[in-house]
Amino acid sequence: MKTKNIYNLIILDESGSMTAIERQAVSAMNETFQGIRNASKANPEQNFFVSLVVFEGSGVKGVRTVRDRIPVENIQDIRQEEYRPGACTPLYDAMGIAISNLSEVTKDGDPVLVTVITDGMENASEEYSGKAIKELVSKKREKGWTFAYIGANQDAVEVARELDIRNALNFEATEAGTKRMGRKLAGATALYCKSVADSECCGDMENFFENEEKDNN
Repeated sequence: MKTKNIYNLIILDESGSMTAIERQAVSAMNETFQGIRNASKANPEQNFFVSLVVFEGSGVKGVRTVRDRIPVENIQDIRQEEYRPGACTPLYDAMGIAISNLSEVTKDGDPVLVTVITDGMENASEEYSGKAIKELVSKKREKGWTFAYIGANQDAVEVARELDIRNALNFEATEAGTKRMGRKLAGATALYCKSVADSECCGDMENFFENEEKDNN
């Protein structure tokens, strides 16, 4: 089996409204990391890399990389003090910067999963517009990248559609709702990693969350 470099990029809202669920958000990230670790152990011939980018504040100054393409066997769980919610929501700038940076190091054919998690709407980007992000997402999907959008306090399906993202999930921005979201994200991410490692899927996966539901039934 051909060795692949499999990339997981998570773009997580760190705006002030996430304060109420910050512990659960950190737990969701670590649960997802563990799912990728498990996929790596089951497929030791593949290389798995994980990035986490958070965003809060105004424009690009509010975008911060917490983990940058760390081999999953070396990645450390997120500590609570590493996640500090506050200020506004530069969603488009975070997506634009994180996707562009990862694009510089990936090669054609590398499986890439980009997951965006936010409990609110874009309100503070300075460099990227919604139109620019949609164009960027479309180009990367043509290259085989998979995108997933998870949103609260909005119609996540509609927001995702406006960005040309086909995989979308609504969640409740409560402790219980965020825990449920974390379990679903971890399961779907682990299944994605297993699928691309086993060459069961090629290119953009448009049934990211549905596959996770089937696997659990």
